[in-house]
Amino acid sequence: MANMRDAKEHLSAAGDEAAASAEAGAEAASGEIRKLKAKLRANSEELQDNLRDAGDRFAEGAQTFSTTAREQIREHPLAAAGIAFAAGVVLARLLRSR
Repeated sequence: MANMRDAKEHLSAAGDEAAASAEAGAEAASGEIRKLKAKLRANSEELQDNLRDAGDRFAEGAQTFSTTAREQIREHPLAAAGIAFAAGVVLARLLRSR
């Protein structure tokens, strides 16, 4: 009988230790998840800033290219028409060959 009680007590103690260990592991995992969430938020904000800056730079470059192209077309209209015609011919041949 004493052996049964001892076994039950040992099992109960082992169960309590396992529960405490699981709880400590869950708390540690929860803390790591909170740290990871904070890091992801910071990285997300940094990525948004970088994308916004890249978009602004792209828009500036596109505007500069557009302005330069307009000026060149105004200064050299025949050359622009010739280049557009040649590009159209090349594109038509490429598309027709498929």
